[in-house]
Formats: sequence, C-alpha cells, structure tokens
Amino acid sequence: TILAITIQLFLAIRFSPRMVAPSDLLAHVGNDNVHLLRYWDELSTEQRDEFRQQLLSLKFSGCSSAFASSALVTAPSPANLSPVPDERHVVKKDLSNEEEKRLKDLGVDAVSRGEVAVLVLAGGQATRLGCAQPKGMVPLGLQLTECDSLFCLQAGRIDRLQKLGKGKAPDSSPHIPWLVMTSRSTQSDTAAHMEAVKATHGMGGEKGEGEQVMLFSQEDIPAFDTQGKLLLAAKNKVATAPNGNGGLYSALHPLLDQLTALGVKYVHVYCVDNVLVKVADPLMVGLAIDKGADCIAKAVKREDPSEKVGVICMNEGKPTVVEYSELGELAQRSLPDGRLEYRAGNIANHLFALDFLKSFITPDFHLPYHRAEKKIAFVNEEGETEKPTSPNGIKLEQFVFDVFEKSKNFYIMEVERKEEFSPLKNPDSAGTDCLTTCRRDIYNAHAGWLVKAGATVGEGVSIRVKPSRSYDGENLEEFGQMRIDQDKLIC
Repeated sequence: TILAITIQLFLAIRFSPRMVAPSDLLAHVGNDNVHLLRYWDELSTEQRDEFRQQLLSLKFSGCSSAFASSALVTAPSPANLSPVPDERHVVKKDLSNEEEKRLKDLGVDAVSRGEVAVLVLAGGQATRLGCAQPKGMVPLGLQLTECDSLFCLQAGRIDRLQKLGKGKAPDSSPHIPWLVMTSRSTQSDTAAHMEAVKATHGMGGEKGEGEQVMLFSQEDIPAFDTQGKLLLAAKNKVATAPNGNGGLYSALHPLLDQLTALGVKYVHVYCVDNVLVKVADPLMVGLAIDKGADCIAKAVKREDPSEKVGVICMNEGKPTVVEYSELGELAQRSLPDGRLEYRAGNIANHLFALDFLKSFITPDFHLPYHRAEKKIAFVNEEGETEKPTSPNGIKLEQFVFDVFEKSKNFYIMEVERKEEFSPLKNPDSAGTDCLTTCRRDIYNAHAGWLVKAGATVGEGVSIRVKPSRSYDGENLEEFGQMRIDQDKLIC
C-alpha cells in the first residue's frame, strides 16, 4: 500500500548512515568547528566542492586566536587622553588666501610629478540603501558624470585634478594611480562597473603609464556567536564579513613596490560614500609636504558633545581615534571661546606618506581586531535560517586609524563639513546621510563656489558643476557678475 511504502522510505532515510565529511576537512576545521560540517550529507556535489574551497581558505587557528585577542582590546582610559596640540591642528578656514594658495600649489606640483595616489575604501554593499549592489555604484541622480555613480564622480575629480597639474607644468604627464579596495562581495560587480568608468574618463593606461585603476580585495573573516563559535550562513557556507577598513594595510602589501616604481610619495585614503570628498586634495598634500607630515587626518569640528562620531585625540601622547562615548566627562569640556576641547571629528579621510606605510606593512602585518555586536543570519540546529531581530553574534573589524600611533609627525586638517563631508549611508526614510541630503549638500557646495566667484545665487536654487569643469571652484570666473535664480548645471 501507499502507506506501507511511505513508512519504508521514511525508515530508510531516517536510519541510513549519514555521509561523513572527508577526513582532511575534519582535520582542517578541528574539533571546535566540526559543527560546520553537520549538513555535509545533504549537500550536492557542487555544493560540497564550493564548501570545501571556502573551508580550506580559512585559517581556523587564526580565527580562534583573533576572537580571543579581541577580548583584550579595550578603550583607552580618559585619564590618558589629551587633545591634539594646536600647532598640529590646522584649521583650513583660518588660513590666509595666500597661505592656502601656497599649499595648494605645492600639492598640484606633486600631482604634476606623479607623486600622489588615491585609495578608496569600497568594500561595502548598499544594502542599507535598499540596493543590491556595491555602494560605489549607486546612481546619484545628479547627472554630473556619464554613469552618475559615486565611482564616476570621483573619477571625474581625478581627471580634472590631473588637468590642473598639466596646466601648472605643461611638460608633465600627471597620472594619479587609483587603488580601489573591494571585498569578496563587491569585487566582481565593481570590476565590471570600473570598466565603464575607465572608458568614460580615459583611465585605461593607454598613455603607457600602466593601468591607472588597480583593484584589490580585503580579506573576509568569519562571524562568531557570542561564545566564539563560528556560524553557518547556509548549509554549505560559513558566515563571513570583510575584516574592516583597517584590512587595507595587509591587502595593500603586494602593491607597494608598484607604487614605489611609479614614483608615488603620498597615498590619500578615503571612503567611497562621501559625495563631497576632494580626491587627492592638493591642499592636504601641500600641507604634508610643507610640514614633513607622515600622516594627516582630515576632521570636521564637533559642535555637539553627543555627536556619534569618532574623536581624533592623543592617547598617552600618541594620536588615536576614540568613540565619543569613551571620552567620559571630557566630551563636555569647552574652551574659553566656546569650542569643544575634543572637537576633531573623524571622517575617515587620511593622507599617508608612502614611506610611512612601507615602514610597517609586511605580508604578515595586521592590526588588532575590535568586536562589534551585530545581527547575523545563521542556520540553526534544525537546519533552518534564522534572521535575528537583535544582535546575536560578533563580527571582528580592524580600524584604519589604528596605525596613527605609529606616526612620527602627525597633523589634523580641520575642514568645513558643508564643503567636504556628506556621507551616503541611509535610505531616504532616515532623513540624514541619505541621497536627498547628499544631493542637497552638492547643490549648496557648488552654489558656494559660484558665490565665491562673485555670483549671486537665489535662495533654494540648485547648482551643479560638472567635475570636468571645476575641481574645487576654480574656472568659474565667467559667472562672477551673474545673478542665478533658476536651477543650473554648469558643464
């Protein structure tokens, strides 16, 4: 009967011996992680091959030690903190026009000599924006460049800056290498998109300088439950995540010799999601040259003691970044003029001397891991995928600024938030750090360029200036006597 056949099938499946994972895999994962293989007998041949490849790529003893050592990373004591000295805290708006021009000229000269490279941290997906693509590919709706993405906007600024370098030194052939750090989840899509970006902005290396755009990937590290046990994202996949923006240093090692051969002396590191970023900012480069700085961190002035942004300061006399919540009562301290004493807000925008990077980056170099409690989807013991509503696990991250303490000549360069910092992090429903606010900040910044050139811009008028026309407000003199009362795109 049908019932009898069904019972026989059930008994055959229920009590048949489960297929044991290969002995080499069992030995590789070790006793502490054998739970990762509990669904091996349910996997297809293709799934087993994929799973085997991932498992063999992971260094399980290193994962365990990273989790254990991360528990020892603690916040600095407020008693050991102090502000960065005023003589090392350069405020852009306090520079005279003559001094600003002198420093910019130094930077543009360095660009004309091919001494400046840029490195964009682009390992993140745009999932918080509701997009299934890398954040650097998100369409901005600005039409400032042909492909309208963050990557293309930054490429346009690089192209314009190279032209400024050529204009200052007509016999030069300025070439700004652009290093793009992806993650495993963004690498393929980013590589495809960058082909369109390179074609639009002539970055294919056709001039004989070699490939201008260099893609490389940071490592992934497994995610853990709160007890340090690795999690499965699927029955044939360990849950992993990129190892933090500080993963750039070990990932960068294979490219150091190439940068040296190109004559690079400075590397500008920034996050892909800042729509106002001044890529390879000649003012910051000029400051580094003038001061002999090996590390410069851009900052914005914190006005609110509770603003959720890292604070650049000194810990036992060495530069660092601490969370605002770790300052304790120091967060409230004000100077006689009303400014916060700890006012340097970190915006993940840094300039490093290449010699500084080469002084500590080795094949085995990595920074301490910090713990971040996260909501991590995982496969439970019943074989079902759970999507928790509260943090259930730990991701380990390295922080890019943890190398600041190695600097021998560190400076802060404080810039105006409205001119240089507008990150794209949230959906429009959040109302902050979203596409709407990023577009608004572009309009306002570009309107400010016109006003500085002598124009009058009506209230609420949207101004857009293509990067091919201007990098930082130059080349707009023809609008000096105009009154602009309608939205305008300047090409």
